[in-house]
Amino acid sequence: MPRSAFPARQTRRISWDAVRVVAVISVMLGHITHQGPLAHRELDNYPFRVTAQFGAAGLMVVSAFFVCQTARRGHGRRWFWRKVARLVPPYLVAVMVTYLAMRTAGAAFNREGFAGGGWNLLFGPTSDGRVWASSWYVPVGGDLLINLLMIQSWHDGFIWLDGSYWTLPVQLMVFAGAAVLWAWARGLRTGRRIQWLVWAMVAGPLVLRYWVFGVDNPSPWEFGLINGLGLHRMHAFAAGIGIWLWSRDRIGGRHLALLLGATVCAQDLHLYPEHMTLPGDPARLPSDIGFAVMLITICAVAKGPDWTFLWPLAPLVTWLAGISYGVYLLHQELGYLLAKALLEAGFGGWARLPVVIVASIGLGWLLTVTVERPVFRWLTTSRRPPAPPVARASGDDSLPAPAGPARVSVGGRS
Repeated sequence: MPRSAFPARQTRRISWDAVRVVAVISVMLGHITHQGPLAHRELDNYPFRVTAQFGAAGLMVVSAFFVCQTARRGHGRRWFWRKVARLVPPYLVAVMVTYLAMRTAGAAFNREGFAGGGWNLLFGPTSDGRVWASSWYVPVGGDLLINLLMIQSWHDGFIWLDGSYWTLPVQLMVFAGAAVLWAWARGLRTGRRIQWLVWAMVAGPLVLRYWVFGVDNPSPWEFGLINGLGLHRMHAFAAGIGIWLWSRDRIGGRHLALLLGATVCAQDLHLYPEHMTLPGDPARLPSDIGFAVMLITICAVAKGPDWTFLWPLAPLVTWLAGISYGVYLLHQELGYLLAKALLEAGFGGWARLPVVIVASIGLGWLLTVTVERPVFRWLTTSRRPPAPPVARASGDDSLPAPAGPARVSVGGRS
């Protein structure tokens, strides 16, 4: 297609959408074909397994890149509020939907029931009091509260209703830190200080986890500090900041290569600390390679031309990227429950896989159009009445009448 056929000013690059879509699909396939059978052995008959774990980390790298791109454009508090308005409402709805589905389906799979009235039906244990009658956990009201408050990572005894939820509290903490950095700590983001900050995000958690605390049997407060604050994921955000600095020619290519190499090592050490004593984890090497390829791809997107060769697929890619957060929130645990139901109905692995994928995309789309987008518009659109026009003095045309408050447009997620 000739260049003149494209819009003169394209505001949305399909290359970024494609990276998001690939990352989310890799997460979906990994959870469905690999993590699902690990958690529930009866689901272990898919035609293939995707053991590489790099999609969520790749999304964090992209997120950090766009934090640098957008946080400096406006007021830090307003910028952070828009992030909260975008991410938190669909998360809260996803938690409640997943909780109810896990209680209903888990009890049915375990051949259990609930005794008593409506309170026990919604929040109490099963009539036999067994939450782990099988691998299908039946959550109770305390689990719902812990997940709504996003404190799952602060204690190793807390239950994650969905394993994908770990990214949200980490991202919110990073967004809050970015808002403070851009609004008040301006000195830390200039010159070499930002470079030292990026390296501290990679090396600091490793020193704390391996040298100060140690990997084996950390105390509860050490566990909460590392996981609750998301320190074991800071390297992914550091990579995104480094790529942004490189794309603005604020660091050189060799510096970036060294930083990204350290990031891949940090990813390996945080995901597979047991390989220090027990080498050979089958997911380790694919995950490291996948993350390295993802970093290289993000570099190409950040500083290279848009992927115009994908424009025939642009409507599909852009649509999938637009609902990617909803898909991410609803595909894992609900996918396991659907896969179990399909298995009991006689569906084999080849038949279950496309059904679970299509259902996850459908649920993600539904969450996006019914919760994420309308609630974001409602929370971020000014509802103040227009200011009254200012009367002009006779013969003075130099004072324009002030316009009412501009309507906030809904842009793409970063």
